[in-house]
Amino acid sequence: MNKPITPRAILPAIVGMHLPPVELTIDAHYQSAVDCGIRAAQAFLNEDEAVSLHKHLPACLHHYLQLVRQACILLDPVEAVWQQHEQASRDAFCAGYLGRIQQELRLMRPPPSRQRHAAAMH
Repeated sequence: MNKPITPRAILPAIVGMHLPPVELTIDAHYQSAVDCGIRAAQAFLNEDEAVSLHKHLPACLHHYLQLVRQACILLDPVEAVWQQHEQASRDAFCAGYLGRIQQELRLMRPPPSRQRHAAAMH
C-alpha cells in the first residue's frame, strides 16, 4: 500500500539570485512557519549590531512559538491541539531560518570549478 504524497513546503529562491527554490521535508501545511523563519533569518542578516546567531535563532523561535500557541488556544482551548502542532511548527520555522542562512552562505561562496568538483568525486 503506497502512502499518499503530501505537498511539501518550499524555501523560495532569493529574488534575482541563481539559487533554485528548495523543496523541504516539511508538510506544506506549515509553509507559513517556514516563511516566518525566513523573515527572522533575514532580520538577522540585516542586523547592523553584533547579534550572535546562537542567541538570535532561539529568541525568534521562542517568540514565534508563543504566538502560535496563543492562536491555537484561541481556536481550540484543548492543550492537545497545541501539542499536535508544536514540534511541526518548530521544525518548519527552523527549516526556513536555517535554509535562508544557508542560501546566503552559498551566495558568498564562489561557484566550484568543474575540475575541482570532478576531482573531489574520485
